[in-house]
Amino acid sequence: MVSIEYVSVASLASISKLRNDYLNTLPESQELFLELFVQTGNVTIININQQPVGYFIYTHNNMLVEYHIIEDKIKLIDTIFKDIVKKFNIKSAYCKSFDFNLLSCCADIQKRVVALGINFREYHRQDVELPDKNISVRLATENDYDHIVAINEEIFDTNDEILEVIQHQNMLIFEDSNTIVGFGIFQRVINNRPEFDIGMLVDNKYRSQGMGTFIIQYLADYCQQRGWRPTCGCSIENIASRKCLEKAGFIGRYRTLEFVF
Repeated sequence: MVSIEYVSVASLASISKLRNDYLNTLPESQELFLELFVQTGNVTIININQQPVGYFIYTHNNMLVEYHIIEDKIKLIDTIFKDIVKKFNIKSAYCKSFDFNLLSCCADIQKRVVALGINFREYHRQDVELPDKNISVRLATENDYDHIVAINEEIFDTNDEILEVIQHQNMLIFEDSNTIVGFGIFQRVINNRPEFDIGMLVDNKYRSQGMGTFIIQYLADYCQQRGWRPTCGCSIENIASRKCLEKAGFIGRYRTLEFVF
């Protein structure tokens, strides 16, 4: 007889081995958008006959963001998933389209599915016309904080995030004759893994001049020169960002999906 038990734990550190197993089974790397939910989510270990066989993570509003069952117990993945949805009143799930196990589980019971974002994992640098400017690049300092706050448009949810990125030296400033024309950010997605999520913003006065593509290519090259893997994503509605990323050389084969149960 199989006895399934769910044990809530305090942090991701409690499932480090199981999570590494999960991440290593994925054909592609984690999306930063989802990782931010994971970092603050409720972590629960799945035990069968008192032995850990998997885990799941869900948010305060009952949205599942990660689910994993070890290969030895994979035949139970659908049964356990349906039990979790029922017992924990899971209302929805965010799923990467390359997370095939979770994708299949969600597809079986979903009432509605919506594509939220595009995940870019392949980068093939393109030859593009560079902006006709004398661009200099430097690490951001706290002296740039007020200017970044003034031009920020949905890149950062809070001003504290801006300060944190600057202090961690994860922001580059792009200037033309000492005038800031935009900034780029690069953030490690998961500690001890090589992927860095990159993004940028161009000041409104300097848009439609090729600056966005220039910044993205600079960030991708900056990461690769340091042995990091550049990745990125954008919302499905953000046509301008998608065009910029594709023009720079990124290919978006994957999606972030929302399943509603």
